[in-house]
Amino acid sequence: MTKNDNFKEYGMPVVVLVAICFVTTLLLALTNSVSEPIIIRNQAITATANRKELLPDADDFTQLEIDSYASSTDGKASVTEVYKANNDTGYVMTCTTKSFGGDLTMMVGLDATGAVTGVKVTDHADTPGVGTKDQDPEYLSQYITKTSLSAEDVKKEAGFNFITGASVSGTAIHKGVYAALAQYAELGGAK
Repeated sequence: MTKNDNFKEYGMPVVVLVAICFVTTLLLALTNSVSEPIIIRNQAITATANRKELLPDADDFTQLEIDSYASSTDGKASVTEVYKANNDTGYVMTCTTKSFGGDLTMMVGLDATGAVTGVKVTDHADTPGVGTKDQDPEYLSQYITKTSLSAEDVKKEAGFNFITGASVSGTAIHKGVYAALAQYAELGGAK
């Protein structure tokens, strides 16, 4: 076997595979550069729609720059964004908490008096079924009109019907609402 035959048998397939990988990488980069702005725009549209759903009296929202965001005492839940309604009807806060399946992102609407107007889970990795029952609108409606919570753990909150077998997810949501109410208190209410 000659050197040229060795190259054809062993070297040429490597060159072809490298060329295929290079072209594929370029095509993926091109696809990403075209689709990324569209994805970002759609995420912004969805987030605005969620905020308007949680605080229907709001006309539009402005994101506030906050030096220090509120969090739960164990650090597993924290406010990550605060949007104020331009017509001073309240706030919508985005919170990230640690749930059974990992991070859970949610939004909490608060009116000008500090009462919860709605809670919505926007992203999670919890197990469908029992792990997501805490995300049902009927369950989350327990928070509507609440201006405070007495405990960070949903099982210790008086008057709450928590879902047995999903207490990690329920506590994660509860801590998110707790952090949002704490953030509202730190802001001094709608001004």
